[in-house]
Amino acid sequence: MKRIFNKYTLSFIILLISILLANTSKVNAVSYKSDFIKLEETSTNTYSSSSYDYVIDNYDIDMVVNENNTFDITETITAYFNVPKHGIFRKIPLKNSVTRTDGSKSNNRAKITNISVSENYTTSNENGYKVIKIGNANSTFTGKHSYTIKYKYNIGKDPLKNVDELYFNLIGDEWDTNINNVSFTITMPKSFDKSVLGFSSGNVGSTNSSNVTYNVNGNTIIGNTTNTLYAGQALTVRLTLPEGYFVGANSNMDIFSIFVIVLCVVFVLIADRLWAKYGKDDEVIETVEFYPPEGYNSAEVGFLYNGSVDTKAVISLLIFLANQGYLKIEETEEKGLFSKSKGFRITKIKEYAGNNECERIFFEGLFKGSRARKINISKAKEIMQGAKNQGEKISFQDALEMSADNYDKKNSVTASDLYDNFYVTLNRIKSKINSKENKNKIFESSASGKGKYLILMIIAVFILITVKPVIEYGEAIILIFALIFPRNRPYCTDRKSYRCNKNT
Repeated sequence: MKRIFNKYTLSFIILLISILLANTSKVNAVSYKSDFIKLEETSTNTYSSSSYDYVIDNYDIDMVVNENNTFDITETITAYFNVPKHGIFRKIPLKNSVTRTDGSKSNNRAKITNISVSENYTTSNENGYKVIKIGNANSTFTGKHSYTIKYKYNIGKDPLKNVDELYFNLIGDEWDTNINNVSFTITMPKSFDKSVLGFSSGNVGSTNSSNVTYNVNGNTIIGNTTNTLYAGQALTVRLTLPEGYFVGANSNMDIFSIFVIVLCVVFVLIADRLWAKYGKDDEVIETVEFYPPEGYNSAEVGFLYNGSVDTKAVISLLIFLANQGYLKIEETEEKGLFSKSKGFRITKIKEYAGNNECERIFFEGLFKGSRARKINISKAKEIMQGAKNQGEKISFQDALEMSADNYDKKNSVTASDLYDNFYVTLNRIKSKINSKENKNKIFESSASGKGKYLILMIIAVFILITVKPVIEYGEAIILIFALIFPRNRPYCTDRKSYRCNKNT
């Protein structure tokens, strides 16, 4: 019997499809929702500058859009610190989720390279962000301080089929303070239709453009905000472009990702070959049989047919033993005060004389008396040790049975005699028949042994597809902890204003 491979083969196919879908996103058509961490809203956004440990007085963005859909970005940030601080955090998203006005959606994963900062800095990946920690751990300052940050942002291939698009958060909603005087310069690689150019600012999902003024000079867009962006608010540019505007954009799939996909395909092919050789049952030509196979009782036939035996199959030994002439089954009628009920009586005709251990246990279990037996655990251990010394194997339950005093024996029993008692005998027989030794007799060892290789392949693929998100995006471990320890909001040290991601 070789039915062991079904679930493994299906697992590989599902795993491969999931990986392929995770690396491709095809949607069509044009509004945006960034997949940044959403800060909890407070009762009002109109905090004064003194409400924050620091504010940003000026935020200038110089963005050069390349023909391959990558952006060379220079940010000049002038911050004013109301209290002594070491520096700031700049969080840049490594993933984005776009929701357009027609309801279409797409996701992308970005690569951030060529990072340079005018101050001391370190970088890390946290919760889907590239986090740039800027400042000196050995010094603090107050008042005005400026930072210049440069980096290349590779957003990958445009997911739309009929048009290209530029959709980018010039200011993301990850900032935890007010931002004043935002200015931007966007240089496009080719000409474009400025009538489909637009900006929006405010809370996540806002399409309000009243806070932005801009003008277009050739391929360059120059603009600024007219009001303050409060904590958690963003500034987004959106521009629909003709299909083919971007050329040479890559899918942001590195060699490691390609290797994992190829490995999954190879594993699926290996699993398919193993299934074809070991997993398929030989074709069985059914024949009409009126009697059980010679030498097998009803419980053993059930085990051979199903691969395991249940309580019903074991109880069938009652009929089997009756047919063998060891006992008889009679229907009885029990009279109550106001009603009559049907019952049964099982009567012993002769002692069991066969050599089948399960039949003997069943037969003796039927006619055991109700007197409680004294169980001697020490004697049971001695019996097990003695069997082991002779090269035999005996279960602890059987050793207890052998060490206990004999029951009073009966010649007939009813349902009340067996109630809350006979199940011990049934469980003992099931344990014996369903033993590993018996299963190895009916299942081909060549098929059973191959399952471990499939398990190892599944584990290997799981590790490979988990390592990369953990290292680059910090997602997998966050997902595990989110499932085990869910929270209703992001963890914040400032409980009064619920502001997260505070500067150092």
